[in-house]
Amino acid sequence: MHSEFIGRWLLTDEGAVEGFLKLENDEVVEIGLGAAPAASTKALVLPAFVDAHTHIGDSLAYPAPRGSLEETVAPPSGYKHRILRSASRAAKIDAMRESLVLMSHTGTSAFIDFREEGLDGVRALSEASVPESPCPVVLGRPSSPDLIEGEVETLLVECDGIAMSSLRDWPFDFLAELSRKAKSVGKAFSVHVSEAVHEDFDRVLDLKPDFVVHMNQATDEDLRACSDASIPVVVCPRSNEFFGIEQDIPRLLRAGLSVALGTDNGMIAKPDMFEEVKAAFRTAKSKGSISALEAVSLATFGGRKVLNAAAKITQEIGVKSDFVAVRVGGDDPLLEMVTKASSRDIVAIIRGGKVRRPGD
Repeated sequence: MHSEFIGRWLLTDEGAVEGFLKLENDEVVEIGLGAAPAASTKALVLPAFVDAHTHIGDSLAYPAPRGSLEETVAPPSGYKHRILRSASRAAKIDAMRESLVLMSHTGTSAFIDFREEGLDGVRALSEASVPESPCPVVLGRPSSPDLIEGEVETLLVECDGIAMSSLRDWPFDFLAELSRKAKSVGKAFSVHVSEAVHEDFDRVLDLKPDFVVHMNQATDEDLRACSDASIPVVVCPRSNEFFGIEQDIPRLLRAGLSVALGTDNGMIAKPDMFEEVKAAFRTAKSKGSISALEAVSLATFGGRKVLNAAAKITQEIGVKSDFVAVRVGGDDPLLEMVTKASSRDIVAIIRGGKVRRPGD
């Protein structure tokens, strides 16, 4: 039986500690703590990434032209919505499949997608799936605010819940009804909040979201209320950077919030969590900075908290878990992760305890 060792460090919620994975016939049989055997690959082993907010249906429209948030993504007439209406279903599925493959090859094991275009949009994502696709948590939405008899109920059978754009985009009673219907069958509800302009967080609380996205323009009172309600927040540094919107991750963490990372619109940023981690670390510097551990945790442990909130998926860490092993050259693996590491540095991706190497 062929044995192999990968890693010199393991990521924990307290930092990178000495440790390694022991493999037999390309399957993890032990998670070892302490100094790794001399033959072990010099790598940092992380729980695989969770991309906690995506719109991979937008992949078809990459790259997006420069414009305001409203001009680019707001329904019903933003750039992305015009492109999606004009594209063939086959072209959309091909673009989503390309993004799913990229996610898999860059270490993402699960993602939470805000799926537009009604029931057909949910089914198109399912059709785009390939064997190596990361685990999807699919949050759909009705095709229009004019509720069609039975549409939401059918959506909730075929997906994991409902997710909507900004409160400003929809009648509040419509959002409240969607939340009620989702909760009535034990499914998730989520919404974008205060991305470019401040929105009334008391109304957000009335919707009982399982998690929210952005919170860039939230007040201190909003953050306290969000923390008191134990609602996780997903942030999207590269998307906000594209639109020139300031984001303050250190402030969210100081407020005691559970924070995770998402790559957001597929037409703005490819769904590569290495790049999102580096963007989180970089953009936080102007707001007081976050540690390398905090940045990497947003994409791993933080994402798992949102995954659990959205779909009750816990992804416990064990020999059958998903990991990504990243080659590092120095003695500060976390600093390398947030400054220069990329998917080119992946040594192995482990799915369900089974190892896949780049090029397999």
